[in-house]
Amino acid sequence: MEATIEAVEAFLCDPRLSELCEILKIGDDILDVINLSENQHSDFLAWLFDPREGHGQGDQIVRDLLMSATQAVAECGLDGRSTTSRFFDEWPPSRIRTASFGSVFTARELGLKATERVDLFVIDPDNRFVLLIENKAGTAHSQNQLDGYRASWQEAVASNSHLKNYSSVYIALDRNFVGGDWSERPSNGYWLHLGYDWLKASADRALLHVERGNAAARLVVSYCNRQTDWESPSSQRAITLAAELHQLHGVAVRYMLETTPGRLEKYWLQDGRSNHMIFMLQNKAAFSLLRDTQGMASIKETLVARVPGFTRDHIEHARAWLHLCPLGWEQFEGDDWWPVYLHVSYSDSNKAKYDVALILDVGHAKSEAEGEQLREYLKVFDNRFGKRQGNSWRKVVLNRELGVVELVRKLEEHAGRLRTVCV
Repeated sequence: MEATIEAVEAFLCDPRLSELCEILKIGDDILDVINLSENQHSDFLAWLFDPREGHGQGDQIVRDLLMSATQAVAECGLDGRSTTSRFFDEWPPSRIRTASFGSVFTARELGLKATERVDLFVIDPDNRFVLLIENKAGTAHSQNQLDGYRASWQEAVASNSHLKNYSSVYIALDRNFVGGDWSERPSNGYWLHLGYDWLKASADRALLHVERGNAAARLVVSYCNRQTDWESPSSQRAITLAAELHQLHGVAVRYMLETTPGRLEKYWLQDGRSNHMIFMLQNKAAFSLLRDTQGMASIKETLVARVPGFTRDHIEHARAWLHLCPLGWEQFEGDDWWPVYLHVSYSDSNKAKYDVALILDVGHAKSEAEGEQLREYLKVFDNRFGKRQGNSWRKVVLNRELGVVELVRKLEEHAGRLRTVCV
């Protein structure tokens, strides 16, 4: 125990901890203070989609959603006769990129019964389409609900003559959905299922607006940051510091987090004499981040310890993901990142199970020709990389809901197979 206390004291002396606490201080970001309910998420999305609102993004966020949707349509299995499928046949990326969506407005209720209310409508009277968005932030969509909403909307269109010339587009948003399993999604023939990754483009743009002095865009950056694995530069620095603290002070961090698994105030009431507990209460955001990153940090250290050849230089992680460059593939690194890597994420909010995907990002290859050669290598590993060959970014899910032991075994197995296809 004495050695552990000494480790805690050394941890508290580390200037990295001081920097982490400073970075995570709450400033003018309201989303650092409150957690949004599901209805509030829909209200926030309505604000983002309105091109006349003060976020300064104009119609770009509507465009971000449509661009992401048109890419997903290629492999999601929509019924070709559905109104959603027909809409995207008429709206390829070139048209979405060049059209104006400046006339868009949003509504929370539009001709449906109060008990059958779709979360959000995005209406464009100039381009004559209505996006029906059913948004879930932590709960699951159901077949009966989605089918019921679609049937009710069809009745509303039939009884309102001016809607008959509008295209109806059904989009089911789920913050936890990462693509690749559309066949398992309810009503997937008529509803296009999307995650929140399309917000990353919005975040990148809004960050540039912040740097140009548009303070209102900061709220866009903040929201997008919380709904995806996109990280702002300050957030990236905080993640880096947390990872270094886990690595350098693993004993101390584990002790402090494991002895206070619930609300800190309860433990302080039981033993108010502990200085390190008082420090944790005074710096909740820092220890919240250390707790959030503990799972992936632990996976990283387990891989380094148990899998021959894996080093920390091959692995990066954040709160909810871990990226691993397979052995032999580091030779292709370009633009300060790997064009091919294994992606580990939590299967659900309980953070007890993990999903594994393989990602190709041609944009980080040294050249376009090398990027296409990497795609050919990966087609040998998994023929799903032969689909959507025009896309520069491709994600193929390899495993779902793995425990820690099985995760380590599968990552070693995938890395071994990947090494054979690139030599």
